[in-house]
Amino acid sequence: MKKDGITRVKLDPANLKKADWTALDAMTEAESHTAALSDPDCPPISEAVLARGRRRVNVAALRTKLGLTQAEFASRFGLPLGTIRDWEQGVHIPDRAARVLLAVIAHSPETVTKALELQRVG
Repeated sequence: MKKDGITRVKLDPANLKKADWTALDAMTEAESHTAALSDPDCPPISEAVLARGRRRVNVAALRTKLGLTQAEFASRFGLPLGTIRDWEQGVHIPDRAARVLLAVIAHSPETVTKALELQRVG
């Protein structure tokens, strides 16, 4: 192990082992479910952990639904282009106010556009 605690391994694409799914395919649904629950590396998520979780806004999906490029989305809704890129790449997560704005955009983009136009005029 290296000083930084990270072991790096290079894989040879020509020598990758294929997964053998025959054992899983031979299991019943109940057996595979029991096996999954007994896996110590991937315990089932508890209600408490689930309650602490946050739903992430899929900015790219919203933007695509509106038929806008990143630059068009940023310009139309008064957001920095770099911020849109960061959200879509997962570099940053929208804060509470941004999530509210994105929710309103998702529900009624024309209303947001009109409100921003009124703000620019007034």
